[in-house]
Amino acid sequence: MNKKEFILKLAQELNYDENSCLIINEILESNFFISKKSKNKIIDELVGRLDVEIKEAKKIYDTAIKIINNELKYKFRHPFKSKD
Repeated sequence: MNKKEFILKLAQELNYDENSCLIINEILESNFFISKKSKNKIIDELVGRLDVEIKEAKKIYDTAIKIINNELKYKFRHPFKSKD
């Protein structure tokens, strides 16, 4: 999954526009989002830049992580197969 596909999938899952998802992607890329320590920092940035509540920021974070985890699981199970 490339960046564009991730942004489109995120927009579809969250019902957000593409510009908001670009901001979410920037925040995730600027932090080491796999680390549990970074979770609070990412959530704080989402609240500040997207002007959402903490509950919504946590939902955004969880959805993004879920998309990434699903893609990684697929790649491990099918390393030479494309989803197309």
